[in-house]
Amino acid sequence: MKKGLKIGLLVLLGLVIVAGVVLATTPTRKLLSLFAPKIDRLRITDTRINEETVTMNVLARVEPSLLSGFVDSMVYKLSLFGTKIAEGQKSFERAERQGNPQTLKLPMTMNHNVTRELVRRQVQEGEKVKAQLQIFSDVPLLGQRRFLVDTDLDMVIPALPGAEVTNLTITDFGLDEMEMVMTMHLDNPNEFDFYIRDMDMTLHFPEKMTSVGGTVKDYLVKARSVTPIQIAATSDVKKPLKTTVKTLTGDHTWPYSMKTHMVLEPKSDVVGRVEMDAVKTGKINVVHQVKKIMETKKEEKKAEKEEKKQAKEAEKATKAR
Repeated sequence: MKKGLKIGLLVLLGLVIVAGVVLATTPTRKLLSLFAPKIDRLRITDTRINEETVTMNVLARVEPSLLSGFVDSMVYKLSLFGTKIAEGQKSFERAERQGNPQTLKLPMTMNHNVTRELVRRQVQEGEKVKAQLQIFSDVPLLGQRRFLVDTDLDMVIPALPGAEVTNLTITDFGLDEMEMVMTMHLDNPNEFDFYIRDMDMTLHFPEKMTSVGGTVKDYLVKARSVTPIQIAATSDVKKPLKTTVKTLTGDHTWPYSMKTHMVLEPKSDVVGRVEMDAVKTGKINVVHQVKKIMETKKEEKKAEKEEKKQAKEAEKATKAR
């Protein structure tokens, strides 16, 4: 019994010595990192995308460790395929330190010209976002300490869909107004489907007209696919007589500049509503459509005139009886 107790004490003493050696030889910074808070359950909200930048808030759940308390502040740098995509720092007010686990809101700004193609690769290859974090938190008896964390994040970064005008059908062309239906193909590079809940468009034809329109129904745009949508628009024609003459006498192709604003609702648990602004340019051949409409109107007026003529002749014949 005594022998067994001695052996047990010797084993315990050995463990204490080993633990002491580990503590003595391990840098404090590295030792603290072993007890860093755990970050998971990322969600992206309040996203705005334009041609140059992406702004968003990243909500992160932080689970305190045995040593760490609530997070007071954080410095972060994110990269994808070895390319830095975002960095920043955020201090958290006392009201933001409530709850266990703690939820942090991190504002982020990204260069969309950089992230667009990286996101396409991420969707295809399943690459995770690399995060380098400095987390500042109070440790009992030691005061505020810095935890260094290098980790991979299951973070979905939304990207701007590509847009191309593939067809423009003129439904009416008058001296001062044009009505049209435009077909636009949206190339969705993201790993999630999304609904277009609202879309406004301004289509500018220099020195000719400006069209204003939007979607008349919701569209579901599938992930990693191209989806056609239709936009109805009405235009006020500038210098209507001159524009009509130039259109019918050789000014066949009209260059355009298109501005769009879309509200997207992703079918995703980790990405919230997205507002998107885009500018596109291109050219559309409209002359054959204008000619066809004018010929149709001419035929309609001719038929209307003939109908009135026949009605008058019938009326005269009735009176003669």
